[in-house]
Amino acid sequence: MKGRAVAWTAGLLVLLGCAGSRPVSQHPGLLSTRWVQTSAEYTALALQAYALARRQLAQALADSTWTAYPAQADASDLARRPPAVIVDVDETVLDNSPYQAWLVATGQSFSPESWARWVQAAQAEPVPGAVAFVQEALRRGVQVFYVTNRTADLEAATRRNLQAVGFPLPDTLDVILTRGERPEWASSDKEPRRALLGRRYRILLQIGDQLGDFVSEPETSTERRALVLRYRTWWGTRWIVLPNPQYGAWQRALDSLRTWPGN
Repeated sequence: MKGRAVAWTAGLLVLLGCAGSRPVSQHPGLLSTRWVQTSAEYTALALQAYALARRQLAQALADSTWTAYPAQADASDLARRPPAVIVDVDETVLDNSPYQAWLVATGQSFSPESWARWVQAAQAEPVPGAVAFVQEALRRGVQVFYVTNRTADLEAATRRNLQAVGFPLPDTLDVILTRGERPEWASSDKEPRRALLGRRYRILLQIGDQLGDFVSEPETSTERRALVLRYRTWWGTRWIVLPNPQYGAWQRALDSLRTWPGN
Protein backbone atom coordinates (compact mmCIF):
# COMPACT_ATOMS: atom_id res chain seq x y z
CA MET A 1 0.00 0.00 0.00
CA LYS A 2 2.79 2.45 0.79
CA GLY A 3 4.24 2.15 -2.69
CA ARG A 4 0.93 2.97 -4.34
CA ALA A 5 0.48 6.09 -2.22
CA VAL A 6 3.62 7.54 -3.78
CA ALA A 7 1.45 8.74 -6.67
CA TRP A 8 -0.10 11.17 -4.22
CA THR A 9 2.94 12.11 -2.14
CA ALA A 10 6.58 11.13 -2.15
CA GLY A 11 6.94 12.14 1.49
CA LEU A 12 6.87 15.44 3.25
CA LEU A 13 10.54 16.19 2.68
CA VAL A 14 9.70 16.60 -1.00
CA LEU A 15 7.05 19.14 -0.09
CA LEU A 16 9.66 21.68 0.86
CA GLY A 17 10.70 21.90 -2.75
CA CYS A 18 7.24 21.79 -4.34
CA ALA A 19 5.59 24.79 -5.94
CA GLY A 20 1.84 25.39 -5.77
CA SER A 21 -0.51 28.34 -5.74
CA ARG A 22 1.22 29.47 -2.53
CA PRO A 23 4.54 28.56 -0.91
CA VAL A 24 4.45 25.13 0.72
CA SER A 25 5.92 26.61 3.89
CA GLN A 26 2.83 28.83 4.22
CA HIS A 27 0.24 26.10 3.70
CA PRO A 28 -1.87 25.72 6.88
CA GLY A 29 -1.74 21.93 6.67
CA LEU A 30 2.03 21.52 6.46
CA LEU A 31 2.97 21.07 10.11
CA SER A 32 -0.05 18.97 11.08
CA THR A 33 0.43 16.60 8.14
CA ARG A 34 4.16 16.40 8.75
CA TRP A 35 3.46 15.50 12.39
CA VAL A 36 1.07 12.69 11.43
CA GLN A 37 3.39 11.25 8.81
CA THR A 38 6.75 11.55 10.57
CA SER A 39 6.34 11.75 14.34
CA ALA A 40 6.84 8.72 16.55
CA GLU A 41 4.34 10.30 18.94
CA TYR A 42 1.46 9.99 16.47
CA THR A 43 2.11 6.28 16.04
CA ALA A 44 2.42 5.86 19.81
CA LEU A 45 -0.89 7.65 20.42
CA ALA A 46 -2.72 5.53 17.85
CA LEU A 47 -1.32 2.29 19.29
CA GLN A 48 -2.19 3.51 22.77
CA ALA A 49 -5.78 4.25 21.75
CA TYR A 50 -6.34 0.80 20.30
CA ALA A 51 -4.61 -0.96 23.19
CA LEU A 52 -7.04 0.86 25.48
CA ALA A 53 -9.93 -0.11 23.19
CA ARG A 54 -8.99 -3.80 23.43
CA ARG A 55 -8.85 -3.61 27.22
CA GLN A 56 -12.18 -1.78 27.45
CA LEU A 57 -13.80 -4.21 25.03
CA ALA A 58 -13.11 -7.06 27.43
CA GLN A 59 -14.60 -5.08 30.31
CA ALA A 60 -17.68 -4.18 28.28
CA LEU A 61 -18.32 -7.78 27.31
CA ALA A 62 -18.11 -8.84 30.96
CA ASP A 63 -20.78 -6.31 32.03
CA SER A 64 -24.20 -6.95 30.48
CA THR A 65 -25.40 -3.45 31.43
CA TRP A 66 -22.50 -1.67 29.70
CA THR A 67 -23.27 0.69 26.82
CA ALA A 68 -21.35 3.35 24.93
CA TYR A 69 -24.48 4.90 23.43
CA PRO A 70 -26.22 7.38 25.76
CA ALA A 71 -29.68 6.83 24.26
CA GLN A 72 -29.73 3.21 25.39
CA ALA A 73 -28.43 3.81 28.89
CA ASP A 74 -31.86 3.04 30.40
CA ALA A 75 -32.75 0.13 28.12
CA SER A 76 -33.91 -2.96 30.00
CA ASP A 77 -32.99 -5.52 27.33
CA LEU A 78 -29.35 -4.70 26.71
CA ALA A 79 -28.17 -8.14 27.75
CA ARG A 80 -30.27 -9.72 24.99
CA ARG A 81 -28.92 -7.53 22.21
CA PRO A 82 -25.91 -8.65 20.16
CA PRO A 83 -22.76 -6.62 20.93
CA ALA A 84 -21.35 -4.10 18.48
CA VAL A 85 -18.67 -1.44 18.19
CA ILE A 86 -19.00 1.75 16.15
CA VAL A 87 -15.88 3.14 14.49
CA ASP A 88 -15.36 6.13 12.23
CA VAL A 89 -13.32 5.58 9.04
CA ASP A 90 -11.17 8.59 8.17
CA GLU A 91 -8.27 9.20 10.56
CA THR A 92 -9.75 6.51 12.83
CA VAL A 93 -9.15 3.29 10.90
CA LEU A 94 -7.81 4.68 7.60
CA ASP A 95 -4.94 7.19 7.34
CA ASN A 96 -5.56 9.83 4.65
CA SER A 97 -2.42 11.86 5.30
CA PRO A 98 -1.12 11.22 1.74
CA TYR A 99 -4.15 13.12 0.44
CA GLN A 100 -3.52 15.90 2.97
CA ALA A 101 0.13 15.99 1.88
CA TRP A 102 -0.95 16.22 -1.76
CA LEU A 103 -3.06 19.27 -0.87
CA VAL A 104 0.00 20.85 0.74
CA ALA A 105 2.30 19.96 -2.16
CA THR A 106 -0.06 21.42 -4.76
CA GLY A 107 -1.12 24.43 -2.68
CA GLN A 108 -4.76 23.40 -2.86
CA SER A 109 -7.63 23.20 -0.39
CA PHE A 110 -9.99 20.30 0.14
CA SER A 111 -12.52 19.74 -2.62
CA PRO A 112 -15.13 16.98 -3.06
CA GLU A 113 -13.68 16.18 -6.48
CA SER A 114 -10.08 15.59 -5.39
CA TRP A 115 -11.29 13.78 -2.27
CA ALA A 116 -13.39 11.42 -4.40
CA ARG A 117 -10.37 10.66 -6.60
CA TRP A 118 -8.33 9.80 -3.50
CA VAL A 119 -11.03 7.55 -2.07
CA GLN A 120 -11.57 5.80 -5.42
CA ALA A 121 -7.84 5.08 -5.55
CA ALA A 122 -8.29 3.00 -2.36
CA GLN A 123 -4.71 3.67 -1.25
CA ALA A 124 -5.21 4.71 2.38
CA GLU A 125 -3.25 2.67 4.88
CA PRO A 126 -4.62 1.53 8.25
CA VAL A 127 -4.16 3.66 11.33
CA PRO A 128 -1.68 1.83 13.60
CA GLY A 129 -3.45 -0.70 15.81
CA ALA A 130 -6.81 -0.51 14.04
CA VAL A 131 -6.71 -3.78 12.09
CA ALA A 132 -5.66 -5.82 15.13
CA PHE A 133 -8.46 -4.29 17.19
CA VAL A 134 -11.16 -5.02 14.60
CA GLN A 135 -9.93 -8.56 14.13
CA GLU A 136 -9.99 -9.16 17.88
CA ALA A 137 -13.48 -7.71 18.21
CA LEU A 138 -14.76 -10.07 15.54
CA ARG A 139 -13.03 -13.03 17.21
CA ARG A 140 -14.92 -12.13 20.38
CA GLY A 141 -18.24 -12.14 18.54
CA VAL A 142 -18.58 -8.34 18.39
CA GLN A 143 -19.78 -6.81 15.13
CA VAL A 144 -17.88 -3.72 13.99
CA PHE A 145 -19.79 -1.00 12.12
CA TYR A 146 -18.07 1.76 10.15
CA VAL A 147 -20.14 4.95 10.47
CA THR A 148 -18.56 7.42 8.07
CA ASN A 149 -19.33 10.74 6.42
CA ARG A 150 -17.92 9.47 3.19
CA THR A 151 -20.81 9.70 0.74
CA ALA A 152 -22.80 6.72 -0.49
CA ASP A 153 -21.23 6.79 -3.96
CA LEU A 154 -17.85 6.12 -2.34
CA GLU A 155 -18.93 3.09 -0.32
CA ALA A 156 -17.69 0.48 -2.79
CA ALA A 157 -14.23 2.09 -2.93
CA THR A 158 -14.20 2.35 0.87
CA ARG A 159 -15.02 -1.33 1.16
CA ARG A 160 -12.27 -2.18 -1.31
CA ASN A 161 -9.72 -0.13 0.65
CA LEU A 162 -10.71 -1.57 4.03
CA GLN A 163 -10.48 -5.14 2.78
CA ALA A 164 -7.17 -4.52 1.00
CA VAL A 165 -5.44 -3.54 4.25
CA GLY A 166 -6.86 -6.36 6.37
CA PHE A 167 -10.21 -5.26 7.78
CA PRO A 168 -12.60 -8.25 7.56
CA LEU A 169 -16.02 -7.32 6.14
CA PRO A 170 -19.03 -9.64 6.00
CA ASP A 171 -20.74 -10.41 2.70
CA THR A 172 -24.27 -10.59 4.09
CA LEU A 173 -24.43 -7.50 6.33
CA ASP A 174 -23.92 -3.84 5.41
CA VAL A 175 -21.47 -2.61 8.04
CA ILE A 176 -20.42 0.60 6.24
CA LEU A 177 -23.02 3.30 6.95
CA THR A 178 -22.35 6.26 4.67
CA ARG A 179 -23.79 9.76 4.45
CA GLY A 180 -26.74 9.85 2.06
CA GLU A 181 -27.12 6.07 1.92
CA ARG A 182 -30.69 6.60 3.14
CA PRO A 183 -32.75 9.79 2.81
CA GLU A 184 -32.66 10.32 6.57
CA TRP A 185 -28.86 10.09 6.50
CA ALA A 186 -28.33 13.09 4.22
CA SER A 187 -26.79 15.18 7.01
CA SER A 188 -23.25 14.89 8.29
CA ASP A 189 -24.78 14.39 11.76
CA LYS A 190 -24.21 10.70 12.46
CA GLU A 191 -26.87 10.43 15.15
CA PRO A 192 -29.57 8.86 12.89
CA ARG A 193 -27.13 6.11 11.95
CA ARG A 194 -26.09 5.56 15.57
CA ALA A 195 -29.79 5.43 16.50
CA LEU A 196 -30.43 2.67 13.97
CA LEU A 197 -27.61 0.57 15.37
CA GLY A 198 -28.62 1.41 18.94
CA ARG A 199 -32.08 -0.07 18.38
CA ARG A 200 -30.61 -3.39 17.26
CA TYR A 201 -27.31 -3.81 19.10
CA ARG A 202 -25.69 -3.16 22.46
CA ILE A 203 -23.02 -0.61 21.61
CA LEU A 204 -19.90 -1.49 23.60
CA LEU A 205 -17.51 1.18 22.33
CA GLN A 206 -17.41 4.15 20.02
CA ILE A 207 -14.09 5.10 18.41
CA GLY A 208 -13.41 8.24 16.37
CA ASP A 209 -11.30 11.34 15.84
CA GLN A 210 -14.05 14.00 15.96
CA LEU A 211 -16.58 14.92 18.63
CA GLY A 212 -19.31 14.21 16.10
CA ASP A 213 -18.22 10.56 16.03
CA PHE A 214 -19.74 10.19 19.50
CA VAL A 215 -22.60 12.70 19.81
CA SER A 216 -24.25 15.45 17.80
CA GLU A 217 -21.85 18.31 18.31
CA PRO A 218 -22.53 22.02 18.87
CA GLU A 219 -20.69 24.74 16.96
CA THR A 220 -18.92 26.94 19.50
CA SER A 221 -15.80 25.87 21.37
CA THR A 222 -17.45 26.73 24.70
CA GLU A 223 -20.37 24.41 23.99
CA ARG A 224 -18.05 21.71 22.67
CA ARG A 225 -15.94 21.77 25.83
CA ALA A 226 -19.07 21.68 28.00
CA LEU A 227 -20.27 18.60 26.13
CA VAL A 228 -16.91 16.89 26.62
CA LEU A 229 -17.07 17.57 30.37
CA ARG A 230 -20.63 16.28 30.57
CA TYR A 231 -19.33 12.88 29.48
CA ARG A 232 -16.04 13.11 31.35
CA THR A 233 -16.26 9.52 32.65
CA TRP A 234 -16.86 8.08 29.19
CA TRP A 235 -13.59 9.20 27.57
CA GLY A 236 -11.08 6.38 27.70
CA THR A 237 -13.71 3.95 28.95
CA ARG A 238 -16.62 3.85 26.49
CA TRP A 239 -15.35 6.41 23.98
CA ILE A 240 -11.84 6.28 22.48
CA VAL A 241 -10.44 9.29 20.60
CA LEU A 242 -7.71 9.21 17.94
CA PRO A 243 -5.52 12.29 17.36
CA ASN A 244 -6.26 14.34 14.25
CA PRO A 245 -4.61 17.78 14.01
CA GLN A 246 -5.19 18.00 10.24
CA TYR A 247 -8.87 18.97 10.03
CA GLY A 248 -12.13 18.93 11.95
CA ALA A 249 -14.94 20.97 13.46
CA TRP A 250 -12.42 22.51 15.86
CA GLN A 251 -11.21 24.65 12.94
CA ARG A 252 -14.56 26.47 12.94
CA ALA A 253 -14.71 26.93 16.70
CA LEU A 254 -12.34 29.87 17.16
CA ASP A 255 -14.71 32.06 19.18
CA SER A 256 -12.73 31.61 22.39
CA LEU A 257 -9.16 31.49 21.09
CA ARG A 258 -6.85 32.28 23.99
CA THR A 259 -3.77 34.43 23.46
CA TRP A 260 -0.83 35.41 25.60
CA PRO A 261 -1.33 39.01 26.85
CA GLY A 262 2.36 39.86 26.38
CA ASN A 263 4.41 42.16 28.58
